Amino acid sequence: MRLLIQTQGLLLSREDRDLIRSRIQQAFGRFGRQTVGATLHLQDINGPRGGQDKDCQLVIELEDTTAVITDRGADLKAVVNRAIHRAVQTIRRQLKHQQLRTRERVSLRSINERSRDARRTRDHQLAFDLDG
Repeated sequence: MRLLIQTQGLLLSREDRDLIRSRIQQAFGRFGRQTVGATLHLQDINGPRGGQDKDCQLVIELEDTTAVITDRGADLKAVVNRAIHRAVQTIRRQLKHQQLRTRERVSLRSINERSRDARRTRDHQLAFDLDG
């Protein structure tokens, strides 16, 4: 999985980068090869003044879908963890919807095939009755 961490207005230590990287890989590794990549944008909005100023945008790309999660708070690690958690929930929900849509298409196709086969059988029987 490709992972890019971008920062603006704040410095991340190597330990923090490694921790974030491992947390993202652990969280999205469960989706296997479906996970194409992740981009994490971190920004300190108002500098050293403090407050709810750590902005986080997490973009997770899967083969069939993309999830974009944004969050803001005072504690950078808490904001990142919350965004990762929300992204996992979002992707699970999106994949579940995709599976349901696939099942519905298969079910509709199956129903259409059965009704078509029933019409053929009925038409064949009607032709047989007329010949008979």
